[in-house]
Amino acid sequence: MPMIKTKLFKFLWKNKKDKIKREGLYQDRDKGGIRMIDVETMIKALRLAWIARLCVPGRKNWKTVPDYYLGEYGGLSFLLRCNYDPKYIVGLPSFYKDILKFFNELKTLHNYDRGQDMILSNNKEILVGGKPIFIREYIYI
Repeated sequence: MPMIKTKLFKFLWKNKKDKIKREGLYQDRDKGGIRMIDVETMIKALRLAWIARLCVPGRKNWKTVPDYYLGEYGGLSFLLRCNYDPKYIVGLPSFYKDILKFFNELKTLHNYDRGQDMILSNNKEILVGGKPIFIREYIYI
């Protein structure tokens, strides 16, 4: 992501030093900006949009891969209710790991708490051998 952002700004300023703060360029024109896209925010939004698609019930061929990987942790719907830390979710393709990381950032940013600390599975606060526990037989989805 930083490489794309760097290339965009180098193009904008013709390979010279930035003339104004980058945050200002993201603003509307009436506020002095040029409505430039914040690439990092756009990528995060596109990844987060996948949560709704992945949570729709039903067996679809394209969901086989994410269901397999996320099923190792109870499935996406269950995992999103947990107090997880993405660094403990191993073996997950980077696309799905990004989704979980960005969702966690969003929860933290908005102080979202619906009792995630109460779920014992995948809880970053409850570690056994340095890792969160997950026992499939103990979850109720």
